[in-house]
This record gives sequence, C-alpha cells and structure tokens, in this order.
Amino acid sequence: MKNVALVLLSFLLACQLAGCKNAPVESAVEEPAKISLDVVKAEIEKGNFNRAKSLIDSLRRTHPKAYKTLREAEELRHGMLVMEKQRDVSFYEKELERLTAVRDSVVAGYEYRKDPKFQDVGIYSDASQSLSKNSANCFLRATVNELGEVVLTSYYRGKRIGYKEVKVQSGGTYAVAEKSPNVWTGKEFGVYVERHDFKYDDNKDFMEFIAASSGAVSVELLGGSSPFSYELRASDVNAIARILDLSDLLKAIVQYREELNKARYSLQFLSNSNARHASPDAGE
Repeated sequence: MKNVALVLLSFLLACQLAGCKNAPVESAVEEPAKISLDVVKAEIEKGNFNRAKSLIDSLRRTHPKAYKTLREAEELRHGMLVMEKQRDVSFYEKELERLTAVRDSVVAGYEYRKDPKFQDVGIYSDASQSLSKNSANCFLRATVNELGEVVLTSYYRGKRIGYKEVKVQSGGTYAVAEKSPNVWTGKEFGVYVERHDFKYDDNKDFMEFIAASSGAVSVELLGGSSPFSYELRASDVNAIARILDLSDLLKAIVQYREELNKARYSLQFLSNSNARHASPDAGE
C-alpha cells in the first residue's frame, strides 16, 4: 500500500508539473490572438461587420492553434450574422410597408378585376380603357396583374381580316409586336372582334416605344386578308405608360416580399442554430 501511495503521489506531481508547463505555452498562443480579437470586437461595436468578419478570417490564418480565442471569434461571427439578418428583416419590412402604401394610393385611379372562381391574381387596368367605354373602338389596351406582369391587348372590330402582327409608328420610327400567346375571335357587344394578347416580356420594345411616344401614334394590323390602320388615341398612349409605371411598382413589391421571406427564413435558421448550441444536450 505504501508503494502504491508513492506511485500515485508521483503521478499527481507529474501532472501538476505538466500543467504548469502547458499554461505558459497556452498563454503564449492565446494572448496574441486575444489582442486581435479585441480589434474584431471594436469593429463590431462600430457596425463594421464585413471588416470584422475579414479580421476573423485573418485571425484563423495567423493563430490556427488559439482554439479558445478562435471559438469565441466564431461565436462573434455567428452573432454578426444574426444581427445582419435582423437588420435585413427590418429594412425589407419598412420598404414593403412604404411601397404598399404607395400602391394603395396609386391604384385608386385604376379598375380592378378578380374573379375568385377563376383567378388567383387580380388585374388592374386604366379606367379610360374600360371595355364598356370602348365597345365600338379599335385600340390597344394595357393591363397588369398584381405580380406586375403586363399584357397589351389589340382590339380590332369590323369585318374579318385575320391579322397576325401589330405595327406602331411615330415620328418616322416604328415597332412591331408579333408574339401573341393568345388570339381570340368572336362577338363582343354584338360586334365581331379579333383580339391578340401580347406579353411584355416578349414585346418589351414594342410597349416601351408606345409609352415613350410624344407625338401621334399610328397602328397597323398586318398579316391578314387586308391591312387595317388607325390612329391610337393620346389617352391610350398615356394609359399604356401608366400601366408600365404601375408594373414597376408592383414588381418591386413582389421582389421585396420575396427578399423579406428569405431574410426571415435565414434569421429563423440562425436562431434555431443558436438554440441548438445553447442546449445542455448539444454536446452529447
């Protein structure tokens, strides 16, 4: 028993001596890293997150064995990510609220149509281009849905001609719309109609040309049994320009809503990650 006690005492003394030897070594590794970490903390307090994250990357390269300090640095990095996402969420919420208020004030001058049975998204049109007010007119009518997607519809009323393209001309220049995903013929208000829908994405230059026209705009319907032309009213040109402006606003709302959802999802993910790290069972 006496020999066992001596062996145990010798072992404990050796451990203590080893600990004393390791302490200065660990201090020599950690202290310089902690000095660098203090700089990181100062940048965080200033709100310079990108600079702080860059300094943490540098800290990992210059002090790869300062494990305690590096662990604290990564915790700071994670905290910065949370703060950045909180900032993003706040920004997108405020912008979305502002844009929604602008939209609500703007659309008061538009007609809104949505059939709950057949439509998931409502459609806006300029009041001057109401179908009931234009039952006898050949004209170009612009509409935009709540997602900001614009459609320009060419309405022709008269004898059957079977046109395929629409050409607009103003000031010696012209543009042509020819990609129509939807063509309809039939009677509206007792009058024969040939109707072509043109999507903005397929005919951007055509619609922008009309909206930017400052003078008279002539319309030609081509590709049918006989060409037909008419003057586009100034009110229609203005209505098309207004719809394109409304489209930009609606698209911005859609974009900010998507960005807000992504920021909220990222923040939730980071918060859940924090909760897992903080759990007493996380290390088990």
